[in-house]
Amino acid sequence: MLHISSATAAKIVQKHGVAVNELRSALVGTEGLRFVWDDDPERGRRAIVETWIRGRRLLAVLYPAADPLGDAWHLGSAYFTDV
Repeated sequence: MLHISSATAAKIVQKHGVAVNELRSALVGTEGLRFVWDDDPERGRRAIVETWIRGRRLLAVLYPAADPLGDAWHLGSAYFTDV
């Protein structure tokens, strides 16, 4: 499950040009995505996940969410990168 707040959704659409539905399609239920764990002193433990949207590399910042069924995340940010 991917939780995206309205504020984060607005930011990724306006600032980074990423539609929420594109992001969900690229992340949710997609096997084999590359990621690294990052322990940020201010924000805590998070996963930086690599995916591709419209042929462009995108990094998504995901924070683990408390969920009794597990595998739930909060989206922190998502942005395109130049390879």
